[in-house]
Amino acid sequence: MTKGYISIILHSHMPFIRHPNLKDPLEERWLFEGISECYIPLIEVYDKLIKDHMDFKITMSITPTLMTMLEDEYLNKRYLKYLKKSIALSEKEINRTKYNKELAVLAKFYNERLSKILDIYRNYDYNIMNAFRKFDKLGYLEVLTSAATHGLLPLLAINPESVNAQIGVGVQCYLEYMGHPPHGIWLPECAYTHSLDPVLKEYGIDYFISENKAIINASPKSRYGVYAPISLPNGISVFGRDIESSYQVWSDFKGYPGDFDYREFYRDIGYELPLEYIEPYINEDKVRIDTGIKYYRITGNTDNKEYYNRKIAMERIKEHGEHFFKCRVEQIDKFSRHMDQPPIIVCPYDTELFGHWWFEGPDFIDEFIRKTMQNNCNYKLISPRDYLKKYPIVQCSSPCSSSWGENGDFSVWINPSNQWIYRKIHKCGKQMVRLSNTYKNPTDLQRRTLNQAARELMLAESSDWPFIIKNHTAVEYAVKRINNHVDRFNKLYDSITKDAIDLKYLSQLEKLDNIFKSIDYKIYQDSK
Repeated sequence: MTKGYISIILHSHMPFIRHPNLKDPLEERWLFEGISECYIPLIEVYDKLIKDHMDFKITMSITPTLMTMLEDEYLNKRYLKYLKKSIALSEKEINRTKYNKELAVLAKFYNERLSKILDIYRNYDYNIMNAFRKFDKLGYLEVLTSAATHGLLPLLAINPESVNAQIGVGVQCYLEYMGHPPHGIWLPECAYTHSLDPVLKEYGIDYFISENKAIINASPKSRYGVYAPISLPNGISVFGRDIESSYQVWSDFKGYPGDFDYREFYRDIGYELPLEYIEPYINEDKVRIDTGIKYYRITGNTDNKEYYNRKIAMERIKEHGEHFFKCRVEQIDKFSRHMDQPPIIVCPYDTELFGHWWFEGPDFIDEFIRKTMQNNCNYKLISPRDYLKKYPIVQCSSPCSSSWGENGDFSVWINPSNQWIYRKIHKCGKQMVRLSNTYKNPTDLQRRTLNQAARELMLAESSDWPFIIKNHTAVEYAVKRINNHVDRFNKLYDSITKDAIDLKYLSQLEKLDNIFKSIDYKIYQDSK
């Protein structure tokens, strides 16, 4: 008997990291690693589930920047080159490790795995958006949109037109690549504030996902907490994140990914083997990087790591899949007793956790879904949209401002380390509105310049840059990206207002920052 529902939501996002002007940019590898380690392994899981007649349902957000890059011919060609180089390295490793039984098994494993990834990539015509469109069409996958460049919307709201453009272009991009309008949206970083309500309504959004704090502190108080959606006064539904299921995966201390038998992320042959051996497979500037070939398991809090054993890791996956399954059964039993509608447990995660940070993550997804499908349990898998179809009447309440970042607020993205960003992008935002209101009947050249100015502004607004700066990862790169896009915007702004458009410079930017080809700058016009 179905007493409730589980909704697995995977948030898939990469910043726009396309650099055709550079020979071997390190940042493009972020995307290539995501494709090889997360997206294609998940595609393989979905295909196998369908082949085995598993009537599953999963939800994924795929941000407009990621969709655009996955559709980009240049990046797909670069990825294919990267993948073939990875396969060549794995073949070389088979020969190098042949006298070490444990390493030889792992080298063969990586070679077979990478070859399979190439087969899947080839089967989807070297464009994995074809896979996601297929799953969407078949009804197994619901895809959500997001803001255009993953801008943190509450921090952009000083210019309402910037928020409108981020959401509007996000919806437009989704329509172009998926072939139909989106029903739900992933608000970047689950960051919500009340001023977003009318914009989401205008663009036909039915629901979004929020941090649990937004629901728990809603006004009036949510009757069922996060275990049923609430409705904004304008009719948009809000689903809150379940903390228990999140903790089981995310926790640094007790989360499944930290099990000692799982693969160690921080040991890679790219840093360990002699430079003369590994040089053809790392960065062309001889910068040591992750190759994806990692031979050790977490082992424990020690530098003396033991070799990874795939068979044992898969045994742990079965145990953790079983545990996760039983916990959801218990939750549904517990909450259904006190509710007059079936509860829904919403489990949102970053997609990139599954496969990249947690190598066995896609296998965990597969195991959990199979446990659900093969047992006559008290819940079913569902998408938020399908839940609303079944139970359209929800409590009207207003969630509080929040995010899923540290402290549940916006402090990760605005703090002493990165607050300088907003002075720059807010100024550009105001100037963009001024341009849009002034040039209502532009020449073709002016239109191209105005559209490119809009692209540069949006790229500067990405939440990735302040996040990177706060976490002290690729700080130099993030600062450079912000300043480059702001500088490009300012040059375009000056060239328009001074009637001195540099066609050569404009053409260069159109090739370099070619995101959102159908953008219309008029989306920045104010409503006054």
